[in-house]
Formats: sequence, structure tokens, C-alpha cells
Amino acid sequence: MQVRQSIIDRFSTFLRLEDEITKGWMADAKLHRSIARSLNHHPEARESEQFWSMFWHQSWRREQTAIALGHLSAYLQEVCYWSAKTVKSHAGTVRYTLADFFQVAIAEVPKILNACDPNGQAALKTYANSAFGNLIRDFLRQRRDIDLCNEWGLLLKLSRKRLTEVLIAEGLNAKTIEQYVLAWQCFESLYIPSKAPGVRRTAAPTSELWSAIATQYNSVSGESCTPATIERWLLYCTSRVRANLYPSVASLNAPRVGQDEGELQDSLEDSTRESLLAEMIAQEDIQLRRDQYQQMNTVLTEAIAALDETMQQLLRLYYHEQLTQQQIAKQLGIQQYAVSRKLTKLRETLLLKLARWSQDTYQTAIDSTTLKNMSPILDEWLQNLDRRS
Repeated sequence: MQVRQSIIDRFSTFLRLEDEITKGWMADAKLHRSIARSLNHHPEARESEQFWSMFWHQSWRREQTAIALGHLSAYLQEVCYWSAKTVKSHAGTVRYTLADFFQVAIAEVPKILNACDPNGQAALKTYANSAFGNLIRDFLRQRRDIDLCNEWGLLLKLSRKRLTEVLIAEGLNAKTIEQYVLAWQCFESLYIPSKAPGVRRTAAPTSELWSAIATQYNSVSGESCTPATIERWLLYCTSRVRANLYPSVASLNAPRVGQDEGELQDSLEDSTRESLLAEMIAQEDIQLRRDQYQQMNTVLTEAIAALDETMQQLLRLYYHEQLTQQQIAKQLGIQQYAVSRKLTKLRETLLLKLARWSQDTYQTAIDSTTLKNMSPILDEWLQNLDRRS
């Protein structure tokens, strides 16, 4: 894959990917004009990728315009590609192509932008590199589950958050969503999978069980719903989960059907206002990412504390006081090559600690690809070491 060089290209072009093959880059005229105008207004930052990623990220968090989303979707194309390629290499035999994985991940750019703090310690690319991989693995895990489940097994695997997201995506009103979620809760509390030999663990509820579910629903809601109504609601929920969570993958950069110009993303509104419930769900995702970063921070901090005094001193001089290797060698009275070797060993030690934490927490394999993906995360953390000291 050819690497984009200019700031204009990085923020206005999109990867052409067919199955497993890259076909080059496609320019978006609207985004090209936008970034060109912005560069003229900020000539001092003409070559600063970091400046423009933060500029458009802050613009998205503030106004959530389609133009900011377009620039950042373009900017994250390489990161998304390599994350998709990494997961694909470890996924074994699956029916999904690299292009499928790429589109699954890139469609979640708005969620990533909302979850990543533009003023935080992790750069957007560093954060997205991890987030894209997690999103694809989550897609695969859930896809495998849903293929194996019948309707009743699927209802047992659902969470309240996931079901609510699907119903919101369907455009149902708050009252209807409340009814369906309550019906699901009653089902979940009363349905007990059979453990008898030879009996399906997710057999359809009996008529007696449907009556019990309806009775519990009516006592909580104060309504008068029949068992048939409850069953119909829950079957609707399972059909929408299958359809909405796992639709056919399509790109926002695909052309509009029946039109000579324009793309699907051109139809996006400049701003959106989510319901309070959707905002609460987004906050749960943000907190999850923050918790993950805090865990990583704890792992690396403890790893540094376990180093001997010499290595800790070397770490302080190089990353906190930002001395050169020559300056450190002179201060410690050793050769410059010795400083270089110690820094390399120090970095390898911390990278291995980070990889083992990821393996224990997320069951990721420790191999050269994993270490390569974690390397920029560690670098980002070390570069900001002075802020934490």
C-alpha cells in the first residue's frame, strides 16, 4: 500500500480496497478543497499532522459536522487498514475478507472520536489502532455467537445496552423501547435453559412459561398484555438484532445509487442530537476506554517501579529530563553505546510487560505483529512520561 505523504492527501483521500487487494487512493473533492483552505488559514501548521488531527478532532467533538468526520475518516484509513490486516491474519478461516473487516471498523469512526479525548495523553492514531482491532474482534465474536443461536439463545446472550441500541437504531419511540426491554427482562429472569440429557438448552418456551412471563410483565408495567403479544415483541427484537447488528457491509464512500456523482456520506446531516439514553450508552463506552488506558498505565508504572535504580535513573534522564544519549553518557561516566544498549533493553522490557498484560486481559497472542502494533502505544506513553512525573 502506497503511503500518503502530504497533509492534503492524508485528510482528503480514501483507500480503495477490494477483497484482499488495495487499489490505490480516491480523492474527495469536497474534503480536498476544505483542507486546502484550512492550510491557507494556518500556514504555520502546514506540515503538522498532529495539529490537524487535533484540529478536526476538537471540531468534531464540538460540532459533529460531516466535514470534520470526513477529514478524520480519511486520516485514519491507514490505521484501520493495518488493524484489519492484523486481525485477519489471526482470525483463521473466516468467510469475511480484509475489505469486510476494514469497513466494519471504519464505520465506527464516530464512536472512536467520541471516546478518545483530543486533549488526552494518547494520540488519536494510537487510540484508534487499538480501538479498531477491538471492534473487529468484537464483531467476529458476536457474529459467531449469533450464527449458532436460535431466537431464545440469542435473547439470553443479549445485554440491555445492546438491545436498547438496536431498538434506537430502528427508530422506535421511548415508550415502545421501554415495553420491549421490560418484556426481554421478564423473559431473561424466568427462562431457564434445560440441563436434561438430550434436551435442547434453548428450546422454545412452553405455553405455561409464556403465561408466567406475561404475568410478570403486567405486574411490573401495570398493563394487560397477552402471552402472544410478549412472544411477538421478543421475536421482533431478535429479528432486528440480526438485521441491525450485522448488516451487509457497505462503505460511506460508495456512490449514490442511480446518480452520476456524489457519495452516500454526502447525505449525512451536519450535526446530530442523540437521545439521552443514547448519550448514556456512549458514556459507558468512553468509561470503558478510560479504564483500559488506566489499567495499561498501572501496568507500565509498576513495571518501572520494579526496575533497578540504574535503569530508573536512565529512564528519568532520557524521557523526563529529555537529555540526549551523549549527555546521559557524560553525566553517568559511561560510553554512549552503553546508554543506547540500556535504553533498548529498557524499552524491550516494558514492551514485553505490556504484551503480557494484553495477553492475560484480552487473550491476544504475543508475536511479532502484536509487538509491532503495541510499539507505538508504548512510545506514546513514554513520550508523555514527563507529564505524569
